[in-house]
Amino acid sequence: MNVEVLTDDQAVEGYDYPIEIKVYSAGVQLKPSSATIVIKDSDGDEILASTAMTVNGTTGTMTYTLALAKLDTLWENALIEIEYTVSSVKYRAVFFFDCVLNALKCNVTDTDLKAYAPLLADQIWSTETNYSTQILEAFRQVARAIKDKGRRPHMLIDGNQVRELVILRTLEMICFDFSKASEDIWWNKYQKYHEAFEAAFAKLIIKYDEDESGAIDTDEEEGLGQIDLLR
Repeated sequence: MNVEVLTDDQAVEGYDYPIEIKVYSAGVQLKPSSATIVIKDSDGDEILASTAMTVNGTTGTMTYTLALAKLDTLWENALIEIEYTVSSVKYRAVFFFDCVLNALKCNVTDTDLKAYAPLLADQIWSTETNYSTQILEAFRQVARAIKDKGRRPHMLIDGNQVRELVILRTLEMICFDFSKASEDIWWNKYQKYHEAFEAAFAKLIIKYDEDESGAIDTDEEEGLGQIDLLR
């Protein structure tokens, strides 16, 4: 089964939107021979008819840049539909994206993580050089958890609001993976970071741009309460 990945699901109003899609099978990135893209707004109206995407001949990454002229309205759950061909077989994939005033970005780095937990520098897997992949996955999980609470994470103007959550979630994921038994040191660390994450989320007061004005009003601050994340 193919796994298609849209690397960024946030377009910013008034700016070009570089769309990048990768396809994997059994953990290996595939190289489509061709691909087309259709884009629809949140009402289902077509804003881009079927158009050829650029396929990188070395990596297989499919790209297309949606012009800023098409992004003059804020949307939630607009659609990207692609068709691509691998070994003469056609496949189709659909993605949702938002058009926002301010894109929420992960502002945690591998250096930040190791400063928080220095022992991690000597524990990384032999196939990796840093924890960037785990950091980005933690960021996605935090954003998804906020969305599951009925709030759009892309309305959070400042990524610093969730910085601590991303660090704790990353450490939780790493320690869970390092653990080999329920009583070893990594399992204990996993539980510690899991509890710390839950506590931090429970008392988090988010500055949330409810009306998408680009600024935070005094009534646009709220707590999200405790949340359970699925691993």
